[in-house]
Amino acid sequence: MTINMLYLAGKRKLKSSRFLYFQQGFNLVEIILAGAVFVLLATALVGAYLYGEEATVLAGNRVRAVMLAEEGLEAARNIRDSAFANLIDGTHGLIIADNQWSLSGSSDESDIFTRQIVISTIDAKRKNVTANVTWQQNPQRTGLVSLVTRLSNWIANGIGNWALPIQEASIDMSGANDGIKAQVSGDYVYLVRNGGVNFLVIDVSIPASPSVVGSLTLSGTPQNIFVSGDYAYIANSSDSEELQIVNVATPSLPSVVGVYNAPGTANALGVYEVGETAYLTRASSANDEFLIINVNVPGFPALLGSVNLGAVANEAVVSGNYAYVASGSNSQELQVINIINPVSPSLAGSLNLSGNTDATTIAIAGATVFIGQGSIFYTVNISIPTSPSQIGLISASGTINDVALNLGNDNTYIYIATADNSLEFQVIDVSAPAALSVLGSINTAGNDNLNGIAYDETLDRAFAVGSRNAEEFFVFAPQ
Repeated sequence: MTINMLYLAGKRKLKSSRFLYFQQGFNLVEIILAGAVFVLLATALVGAYLYGEEATVLAGNRVRAVMLAEEGLEAARNIRDSAFANLIDGTHGLIIADNQWSLSGSSDESDIFTRQIVISTIDAKRKNVTANVTWQQNPQRTGLVSLVTRLSNWIANGIGNWALPIQEASIDMSGANDGIKAQVSGDYVYLVRNGGVNFLVIDVSIPASPSVVGSLTLSGTPQNIFVSGDYAYIANSSDSEELQIVNVATPSLPSVVGVYNAPGTANALGVYEVGETAYLTRASSANDEFLIINVNVPGFPALLGSVNLGAVANEAVVSGNYAYVASGSNSQELQVINIINPVSPSLAGSLNLSGNTDATTIAIAGATVFIGQGSIFYTVNISIPTSPSQIGLISASGTINDVALNLGNDNTYIYIATADNSLEFQVIDVSAPAALSVLGSINTAGNDNLNGIAYDETLDRAFAVGSRNAEEFFVFAPQ
């Protein structure tokens, strides 16, 4: 072998060694990069899991706080019913003594939650009551649920003779659009219509002289309304704004502050709100009919959970861990939804009412649910929520479009808005839930329907909306 050949062989060996060295270097870099990517991915997955777990816990705690706040308001109502003078201004806790709620100390505690009942005087016959529940969500942040109601000394005010109701006043709204639903809060009635200027605020502080003080034109067609605090929640047929949130803190200047676009195009039909959570019901479709929406930040409502009910969900009411739905199902006209975990609600019970007519409207008081199904009005016992049972029923005149409760008289009266052209407004006595009776009624002028109704115990007035072009809004009073 010549010197040149040895030189060339050595040179090739040196190049091969350098290639192997560089190749090993690249392999090391690749391993380091792959490890870094794995660590990042693992961190993201663990973070997402932990965040999801925390979100579920936070949602569950908020539901528990809402239940405690609701219980606080019911306790205040119970104290009011015992003696209005027992509602002493200030910040209080609650205790039960001899099966009776009473005020005690400045707060009460339950597990991680602290509850305070704040009472303030409006006038000689009315009190504002606020139930505040706080808890430590995490080391950096506390949670707060605050519910407000107004209680009146209804015994002093007196409940009038609703066996002989009268039409006290009415308003002819601009245009020919029908009034659909109404809610009353304080001195104002909030109503929605099926076109034109479709959201209106009416001052009823003097019931005999109601006046429109605010209005708004919403996108789509409103189907229902619920008012709580400074906000009105609208169920809408819009395909992109099934839930609309209107700020009514200044009744003369209502404004849309948030909307929620539900999956699919099914119309929203009913809405109920409690403790910064809205419950939306919809027409039957491939998408879920019952939705739970976080409205803690009104401008950015967000879906928490939903459930498919297999039928149209017309309206819903909520009490404690359960929502009660007036359904279009032929075998489950009342559907009971477990909402203790709002991220994963589930059907927990049902009741099959007679016939195949849809249940369209619903209200709740204590352990009793009131349902309108066609022209039949039902009382239902929900003391065992998962196993509701029928108590009584009565046939009203015409299809029942809406119901309102008289909560100031031991739930004695229910006011119903009907499609009967000769008995649009009817009063049902439910003092004996198993033996219901029609107490009184009114035939309004014209051959038109009443679609929505609301009642205020402080004013002892029922407020209705309907299809008569000359009188879309009505005030009914007792004698």
